[in-house]
Amino acid sequence: MYKFLTITLLIFVFMSCKTYDVMHFEVLRPAAYSVPPQIKTLVIVDNAYPFNPDDAHIAHVVGEEVRLDTVRVDSFAAVIAGNLQQELLRRRFFDTVYIDTVSYNTADQGQSLRALTPAQIIDIGTRHQADAVLSLAAASYGTDIKVEDMSVEYYAMMDVAGTVYWRLWDAYSATVLHQELQRDTLYWDGIGASIDASVMYFPSLKEATIELGSFLGATYADKLTPYWEPVERKVYTNGNPHFVSAIEWLNKDNRYEAEKMWGYVYAHGNSREKGKAAYNIAVSMELRGDLEQAVQWAYKSYEAFRTKGVVGSRQEVEDAKKLYQGLVIRYRDEKKLNEQVGGTP
Repeated sequence: MYKFLTITLLIFVFMSCKTYDVMHFEVLRPAAYSVPPQIKTLVIVDNAYPFNPDDAHIAHVVGEEVRLDTVRVDSFAAVIAGNLQQELLRRRFFDTVYIDTVSYNTADQGQSLRALTPAQIIDIGTRHQADAVLSLAAASYGTDIKVEDMSVEYYAMMDVAGTVYWRLWDAYSATVLHQELQRDTLYWDGIGASIDASVMYFPSLKEATIELGSFLGATYADKLTPYWEPVERKVYTNGNPHFVSAIEWLNKDNRYEAEKMWGYVYAHGNSREKGKAAYNIAVSMELRGDLEQAVQWAYKSYEAFRTKGVVGSRQEVEDAKKLYQGLVIRYRDEKKLNEQVGGTP
């Protein structure tokens, strides 16, 4: 899996007062749903029944509920679909992604959660020469603003929540391949000497709702395609003279010589030194793409830090445990990820 790792920072500066440094890089995570490999082109359809409630925006001001002016955002579903299309095109997982602009579930003739008919699905797929139809089957939003009197000042929080229901159809057989309910919330907060001052820098209800729609569309791409996720890893730089030599090798971009230094420490050091050395080797193996070895070394680190009589911190034990658990997840996801990106299962 090394070919899927993009190291964004690998510069270590040794400082005698520090016991570790931190490296930052990105790892490729598998999509939550594995789109069948025969689906090369996708068309997104806004099939959501228009959302028009009279209680979408509520405020609770110092214990009193206030219904805010009704603000309709008729473009909410379109914003979601448009941002999803942009994100999928950017990732280049599909050959292309279209948006169908026909309204299939209008306010005067439609109904909530009404599915596309098989004839509509096949027609949409044929017109766009798409292999699958992704239907935005429902989309709703709501705003809740809370203002509390903290005696000295007022504290306000604004959250905008959204719910989207998706259906993915095979464009040739009109069978449902996947369906999912997506929920998320964006938050803002503020403080001020008065109620008005505490909410002064909040976006308008319409602006916040549109921002939420953009976020929902962009993040739903993670459900359909692999995505890069930033991670950070400790690398121990102190505790044994050989750690200094290892860091010097790393600064020369020679990970293998560094591993030899850490391996020597693991073979001859005390339990705490073993824990640090094994931890470093696990991180190095992860960067190499050898996740199986990385998992084994992470567990060795955890075991060493837990050895009776070790004068170490509880944080070192927890960090080793967290590294082991995270690498186990990556190792289990490796086959799924390889299938999604067309690699070797």
